[in-house]
Amino acid sequence: MIEASAPGKLVISGEYAVLAGAPALVAAVDRRVTCSVTTQESGGWRFVSTGFEDDLTLSKDDVFDAPPTTIPGIVRRSIAAADAPEHIQVRIDSSNCYRDGIKLGVGSSAATVTAVATAFGVLAGSAPRLTDLYDLHERFQGGGSGLDVAAAVTGGVIRFEDRVATPVRLPTGIHFAFVFTGSGTRTATLLAAFDAWRRRGSTAPLERLAAGARDVVDSTAHPDAFVDALGEYTDQLERFDRTARIGILGPGHQRARELASRLGVVYKPCGAGGGDTGMAVSGDIDAINAFRKSVATTGLEVLRMAMSRQGVQVRTG
Repeated sequence: MIEASAPGKLVISGEYAVLAGAPALVAAVDRRVTCSVTTQESGGWRFVSTGFEDDLTLSKDDVFDAPPTTIPGIVRRSIAAADAPEHIQVRIDSSNCYRDGIKLGVGSSAATVTAVATAFGVLAGSAPRLTDLYDLHERFQGGGSGLDVAAAVTGGVIRFEDRVATPVRLPTGIHFAFVFTGSGTRTATLLAAFDAWRRRGSTAPLERLAAGARDVVDSTAHPDAFVDALGEYTDQLERFDRTARIGILGPGHQRARELASRLGVVYKPCGAGGGDTGMAVSGDIDAINAFRKSVATTGLEVLRMAMSRQGVQVRTG
């Protein structure tokens, strides 16, 4: 048996701006996707899923004809048919990235691609390269910057720019709260709206957002400067969203942002936005605790989640 697991992610800063060449800050989180691979004597290829996919049984030939937008397609690109067994069970558990069947928006697709490709790479005798995982996930999801893949591989907090991931240490003395809006978002839909807006004309709001993203990654040496830069970046994100009309700050994020503002806390969506998950940040632990109590009364959910130092991991046995 081979088991690979990979963490989800949250974008601290740089969403959308990263698509214009700006750096993003990305944190791996302890919501992991696990893929276990067990060879069998019979039964073909059995895919058992806990999370976002239905169970599936295929022949080996069907697996190696599968399109790249499917889990079998990831397998096909991760191991040669000659190296693959005739009968195998593949268990994929992404349930930690969902709440009551709704995705949290913590990069479950990238974590899934990373875990599946790593497990089958180990079965074939070599783990996949990061560049291969970027390509696999881009085909699987239909686009994206690759930052969630980089976080799944490396763990910790990274500066992501031009598909290069550099470890970053956040300043000491800052505190986080993670909030689920209760509704999911299809990332591809928001990215399509972003692309359509970008094609229509002036990109000055995006350039200002990119400048704000750079200020955040340049402010990680001091907690007060970091929180201030993140607050300014979030204001730029809101202005950008009003101009581009993408829907990044959906109703849940707007409610959380209003509560945070009253308490002197910075709040922002993490990633594509719309619904999914956001985070509150402050240097004052009492303010964060007050935010947690207040936001729980609005129909939003404070998530038990933490940043994770561990990237993709493999266990055999």
